[in-house]
Amino acid sequence: MSPEAWIVGGIIVISLFSILVYGALAVFFPEWVGITGKVALGAESSHREGEVAPVHPMDKF
Repeated sequence: MSPEAWIVGGIIVISLFSILVYGALAVFFPEWVGITGKVALGAESSHREGEVAPVHPMDKF
């Protein structure tokens, strides 16, 4: 194989691997990749006027 074919093949493999890793992070850790998850939505709703904040499970007061 020519060197160009190896380079193109490598780019394709790295791209596919990167997309799979991003997809896995998006499913399991959405906040890490910029997707607003349940925790962030709860924090945003607690800052809105007129809404009562949900009780956090670690809140002892």
